[in-house]
Amino acid sequence: MRTVQVLEQNGTQRAAEVIELAALAGLELAAAATLLEKESSGGRNIFGRDAVETGGFYTKGGPVTKESYLRYREHRSELGAQGVGPTQLTFPAFQDRADRSGGCWDWRVNTRVGFEIVSGLIKAKGVRNGFRAYNGSGPSAEAYADDAMKKLQVWRNRLASPTVVDDPDRPTLKVGDTGAAVVALQRFLNRTFPGYSQIDLAPKRYGPQTAKVVAEFQKRAGVSGPGVSPTGRQVGPRTWAALEHFGFR
Repeated sequence: MRTVQVLEQNGTQRAAEVIELAALAGLELAAAATLLEKESSGGRNIFGRDAVETGGFYTKGGPVTKESYLRYREHRSELGAQGVGPTQLTFPAFQDRADRSGGCWDWRVNTRVGFEIVSGLIKAKGVRNGFRAYNGSGPSAEAYADDAMKKLQVWRNRLASPTVVDDPDRPTLKVGDTGAAVVALQRFLNRTFPGYSQIDLAPKRYGPQTAKVVAEFQKRAGVSGPGVSPTGRQVGPRTWAALEHFGFR
């Protein structure tokens, strides 16, 4: 079973993007899935249910929109901070950080910032204490961390050694190869990831430029394991599987 299917079948929303954003943040995928499960039932873009007044500006447990978030933020200092979005950013400084990155109401921005914060806390404090610090301090934060560790182990077991089967219709490509499969790959990368893929299609060859883009894709998509070249010098079963998650056909 492919990683994205494992995530989806266990309640994670927008699984392919979760894989990408976790890799960009340097956060273990199992930890990312744990965070989303605990905070928003798998990554739902909702307001939290903390015991603060809403003032009628948003609905606890209701969907986060740009309009509702901006109304909440305008009155946040008088009403109290509430969890926001898939990673339930609650501390005003966390919400402001997401706003500077594009908007706390935006699913991708919220998820990326939450993953970055947890990744940094884990690197500084260790896994359990990183989760605890994300929640705060005191008995409730300790209980949060204990539960996170239980869920983390479940996710690690789910995601361990996903089965990847060789597909005869997806031959392994490597630097120096030419042909229709190489061109199809290059066109897909340019079309789907224009932010970092501008491969020159004229040579119709898997060259250093293609390898660099493949390596960047693998990093962002969290592709690793047997047969995966970290420098992008080949595209094998695991990389093909990840490309298919993002729509390659």
